[in-house]
Amino acid sequence: MFRRIIILITGTIAGVAAVVAYHPPQLRAVSAIGTAAPLTTAPSTTSTKAPSSTGSAVVAGDTAQTQWGPVQVEITLTAGKITAVRALQFPNSDRRSQSISQQAIPYLIQQTLTTSSANVVGVSGASYTSDGWRRSLASARSKAGI
Repeated sequence: MFRRIIILITGTIAGVAAVVAYHPPQLRAVSAIGTAAPLTTAPSTTSTKAPSSTGSAVVAGDTAQTQWGPVQVEITLTAGKITAVRALQFPNSDRRSQSISQQAIPYLIQQTLTTSSANVVGVSGASYTSDGWRRSLASARSKAGI
């Protein structure tokens, strides 16, 4: 009996240590050409860079407030087509929100690049983030005139 208790306590300590030591991978923004850049939260400013001579522009959507935190999307347009997407803000105030965002945002980026519209399907289990993404993306598209 005493031996089982020792094994149980040791296993519990090892499990807790593994959870505490875990650091989820950093989110990365993905463009249509496959480049990746680290994703971080930025201040909730709305920025628009005018189209350059190559016909590209960077447009930030409005910040969409959700139950779990703000969501803000930035799109890069080239010749009127979305070529890159980045999450400027996303729910990350607690470990659960961070975990959900780590999983959902790459899918939302891919859906945005694939559809080039604000009608992304969203991610199961990340309904609030997906809804905020749609609203901010629609705002960015509207500001860009597409």
